Amino acid sequence: MKKRKMQLLAGGMCLTLAIGSLAGCGNQNTKDTADTTAKTDGTQTEAAKTEDGKSEESKAETTAEDNDEGSGEKVTLNFAASQNWIEDVDKELAKEFEEKTGIAINFQLSPDDQYQTIVKSKLNTGEGPDIFMSYSGTKLKDFNPEKNMVDLSEESWVSELEQWAIDGCSYKGRLYAQNTAGVDDTNGVLYKPAVFEELGIKVPTNYAEFKEACDKLQTGGITPVYEFVKDLWHTHYWMEGASALAAANHPGLYDDLNTNKIGFADVPEFVTALTQLKEMADSGYFGENHMSNIYDNSYDAIASGKYGMIIIHGSYPNEMVNNIDGVNPEEYSMFPSPLADNQYATLTAGGTTKCISAGSKHIEEAKQYFNFLAEKQNLEKLYKEKTVYVSSSVKGIEASPTKAYKDLMNIVGDKQLQGAEASVYFYDGGKISELCQEMFTGSLTPEQVLEEYDNTRRALAKDSGQEGF
Repeated sequence: MKKRKMQLLAGGMCLTLAIGSLAGCGNQNTKDTADTTAKTDGTQTEAAKTEDGKSEESKAETTAEDNDEGSGEKVTLNFAASQNWIEDVDKELAKEFEEKTGIAINFQLSPDDQYQTIVKSKLNTGEGPDIFMSYSGTKLKDFNPEKNMVDLSEESWVSELEQWAIDGCSYKGRLYAQNTAGVDDTNGVLYKPAVFEELGIKVPTNYAEFKEACDKLQTGGITPVYEFVKDLWHTHYWMEGASALAAANHPGLYDDLNTNKIGFADVPEFVTALTQLKEMADSGYFGENHMSNIYDNSYDAIASGKYGMIIIHGSYPNEMVNNIDGVNPEEYSMFPSPLADNQYATLTAGGTTKCISAGSKHIEEAKQYFNFLAEKQNLEKLYKEKTVYVSSSVKGIEASPTKAYKDLMNIVGDKQLQGAEASVYFYDGGKISELCQEMFTGSLTPEQVLEEYDNTRRALAKDSGQEGF
């Protein structure tokens, strides 16, 4: 398997990797919501009910009372995650851990676009979970690692991780998270080569050629691109796709953004990318329903041939197989996001990670759970069943790279750099996507989107005490 290259982010955050989102966002597969949903501050979903009508939390309390052997109640570890980060295999491993140790895992899941706000709020009020997930890289900083995370640098499983997985989970030289999950995204434009060949479309290498491809698809009765603006985690991928190019063109770009020397509105590649994105929407390349489309419907939209392309993570063909019948993942390929004439692969810092809350009353039990997840047979089970991972973070463990992902990486070769989402403090793709909604309706220009976003990010950085803001 070809390993991707990573670079270290200056300013104390060690980041490496080769693949990302973030989406991004990590994998955003919405087919499998969890059996146990998050309790929140009155704005989120209620805890899921068990078959006997009790909530999982009530059931855990009852079980703890029934299993009290004089040495204290049964331990239940509350595990917070975004709703699409936990799949069946994660629940199965948690159940096996409980059977082996007597320690229960209570998954507390929140909607993707609200998860970080919910967990940060709970951590700040001293009511945080025992374990919580985060994207790696600069996203760790959003949770204040030195205050809220347990240092895992000396754990036995660390030596088995690939170096990029260690770097992407480190802050100021200390390891604050466990990445046994590998990498679940590298965004590119997915398409079906057979359709391109039939319509005489060559694989685009710049924006002008991409427009030609879209025009030929339209002429052939196919909506060129499936875009789903309603799901806020996604639309920013188009701008994020140009961030590796921007970083290559402007050495020190991420340091300048992180020290407030410049804003996103000052980066020509970001302005160009959003200008072209607006042009795509105005040209009808997204069809009539892009403002109301959702991710769950994307599988059929692409597999049916109604839509010709989608910008998405490299593991997407595996998701299609898991969600609809009759899909052959070998029939799909990918090319780099063409906005701003980009030909780079924009990498994440390593996907999703698990952290132990410094305020947990069960730190040793949480470490025991991390040790269990790092056992070889459990890792093999995870990677076999969780095919969203295109690259393994653990030495000797194989992931499931798709043909599309491998095609993308073969196209870009050494043109691989981390994207803004993995490298810029307080990057919020959801906010960018939200502002893009206003751009599509004509309320904001591309330049105004970036200016508004800069104002939001600077306010967050200032509130956190970030130097330079």
